[in-house]
Amino acid sequence: MLPYDKTNKGIDDGILLKKVSITGNLCAGYGEVFINQIYENCSDEDIEGVYIFPIPVTAVISGFEAEIGGRTLKAIVEEKDKALQVYENARIRGGSIFSLEEFSPHFFKISIGKIISGEIVKIKLSYIDELEYKDSTFKLTIPAISEPKIIRSKSRIEELRSNLVNRLGIKKGRDEDFEFKVNIIVESLSKVNFRCPYHKIKVEREGDTVAKITLEEDYYLMDKEFILFIKERETLEADGMIYEYKENDRQKGIVYIRMIPKLDPYEEEIKENYIFLIDISDTMKGEKLEQAKNALQLCIRNLSKGDTFDIIAMGVNLIDFSKDGMIEFDQDSLRKASKWIDNLDTEEDADIFGAIRYSLEKEGNKNTILLFTDDLVDDEENILAYVKENIGDNRIFTFGIDSSANNYFLNKLAHESCGKAEFIDIDERIEDIVLRQFNRIQNPQVHNIEIDWGELKVKNSYPRTIEYMYDREPFSIFANVLGEVGGQIVLKGNVDGKEYIQKVDIDNFNTEENANLLKKIWAKKRIKSLEINMRAERGTIRESMRKKIIELSKDNKLISSETTFILMELREEPVLGIQLRDIIPIKVKENTLNHEMSGDTGTGFLYRSFIYEDDVEISLSDNRYLDEKYPRKKLLRIIAKNQFADGAFVDYEDSSVEDKIETTAMVMLAFIIGKENIDIYTNQLNKAVSFICENYDEVEFDVRCDILKLSILVLNKIKKKKLLKDKYIPKVDNTIEKLCEKLHSREETRPVLKNLMSNSFNKNVASLFTLSEDKKYIKENITIIEERNSIFDMSKLAVLKGLKS
Repeated sequence: MLPYDKTNKGIDDGILLKKVSITGNLCAGYGEVFINQIYENCSDEDIEGVYIFPIPVTAVISGFEAEIGGRTLKAIVEEKDKALQVYENARIRGGSIFSLEEFSPHFFKISIGKIISGEIVKIKLSYIDELEYKDSTFKLTIPAISEPKIIRSKSRIEELRSNLVNRLGIKKGRDEDFEFKVNIIVESLSKVNFRCPYHKIKVEREGDTVAKITLEEDYYLMDKEFILFIKERETLEADGMIYEYKENDRQKGIVYIRMIPKLDPYEEEIKENYIFLIDISDTMKGEKLEQAKNALQLCIRNLSKGDTFDIIAMGVNLIDFSKDGMIEFDQDSLRKASKWIDNLDTEEDADIFGAIRYSLEKEGNKNTILLFTDDLVDDEENILAYVKENIGDNRIFTFGIDSSANNYFLNKLAHESCGKAEFIDIDERIEDIVLRQFNRIQNPQVHNIEIDWGELKVKNSYPRTIEYMYDREPFSIFANVLGEVGGQIVLKGNVDGKEYIQKVDIDNFNTEENANLLKKIWAKKRIKSLEINMRAERGTIRESMRKKIIELSKDNKLISSETTFILMELREEPVLGIQLRDIIPIKVKENTLNHEMSGDTGTGFLYRSFIYEDDVEISLSDNRYLDEKYPRKKLLRIIAKNQFADGAFVDYEDSSVEDKIETTAMVMLAFIIGKENIDIYTNQLNKAVSFICENYDEVEFDVRCDILKLSILVLNKIKKKKLLKDKYIPKVDNTIEKLCEKLHSREETRPVLKNLMSNSFNKNVASLFTLSEDKKYIKENITIIEERNSIFDMSKLAVLKGLKS
């Protein structure tokens, strides 16, 4: 709550936050969070109140309510066009208008009017969230609640926004009556362990899969985000929950199935052929082209020995990389392609039709074609007709970059060629989206999927049809069921011509009672699916989808692309003794509720990292420039696009085998030590693992014991993180065993092995670096002059930043 002081009369202690109560229901990776707050105007002044609230980027608001002196303002969902009409009518009449806006991504502000002296304000906010899932662990994040502040100017608003983003909290001692409570019910698929880094929690379990999370002691502040990690002890390929309830005396239920297909047994070593079509027209100029070029660099580094590829730049004329058709992937072709991509520049236009025609007529058959463009296409119907007639055994995957891309055309083009379309918003990283989809293309995937629901009477399901399930990616299936819930469900599909069958015995599922949450989650996913599919449709089909989105949004009280909030005012009429309802319009901006430093020059830096007995804490105070120029995600992207064809990472191509293994192992450590989701780099990390396993015998470990230690550390860790494909696990186990034998064989290196086994992972990592004389901090010289020749130092920097996080 932010008091707005028009007169600057000094009301710094005017609004006090008296109580925060967080409740929530978490079910198998989904949750609804309710945040109740009570504020009081303790000053002798009337204050104009502005409420500001953040929500997680994966969340959608499901409710908002404010109680102010007998008035209750409750948010209800309405179609955008109707909400705009309500607003215009109120503006013409001169009635009350509230303002709701998003003034930074997922950071909302609502003006709630005058708060008189001594008045109590109650805020109730709720949102639906899909929890982040990584390494068999769910992560719930609830933003911190800031102490009330005074807004005195526009610049002050920006300052407050910055402070809120930095999670400044309530100062202990401002109000001893402050109360902070947490009560979260967690329903899990299997036995789980809980961890909360910033708050002491109490876990009360009811059986193996239900737990209540509360705070262990009274808190006077909520100065940090409430973060809860929920780690599954066992993760099954198929698991789920049943939610049964009665509605109008009829038995109903919701079946939730979570699939995490593990398709290693279906993987075959076969040659693949790839053609990359990149738009270099004027509209791609600047950051878009640079990111698209980076995406290409990463894609070709995900190719395997025996694959063939070609790259075509779509300018006024076509520019073909190979000039002689498809070329085999090896170190020589990778080097030439990297240089060719770096030298690409924009032209006036892009011949997209010509590039597609060239790919289908000149490059042979059975190719996977990836098309990157932000351009609108004039002769789309002619192109689609041509592709339908000439596609053969080729597949086209399209990537539309920012909102100017022709969504309808790119969707249809992918559909006609049995490919898939991806759309990249202006604030998304092109490389991340492209690499995720390219990894899906390269790895086995289940398609032609059919579900036999057995004896269940399924009213509707989400998704209604399943196009693909991807290797190791969680996939959710929901079904609304009439009558009793039980029996067996069978999923059948196809993986590269081989039958895929998964039998799911739902009688073994946990049975819970929170059906309402799963109904909302189903609606949220259905809305998202319709919003995506609308891009590929026009006319009556598109309008039908739009109406369905509005219906689902209003029925389930969830905001969508086609709806927004209006406020309903509920107030008691003392004379009549009845409750009156008025619609209060909200002024909604167009962007409301819709879903790094650069440069190649560098210098040397001294990196001071404080080290404690059991763990490591990084201090970046002496390295601000280095820290700002190279955020960890940027470091990982730069490192990833500098992998060699054999899987190695190294500063210079002609380096020794020892240097290649050392740098490759340090790169692997850089990726696996942080909190980021690195699934998009899985193929590259597996290639790096293979390089170490195939070449470690060539290293004179008697001389370079440090490389041996680093290799054992990273191979063990990457296996524990379940990033390895099945075919590499025996190689890794054998390599670790051999390396440990080498350490054990010499008396002077046995303590190294002992420390690896007894010390924590972080302490072992810290021991890889140069320590100060008093052993209290890491003292490491990091020099980054030319990025492509500073991979080892960039990896060390990424490791140190990973330790900090």
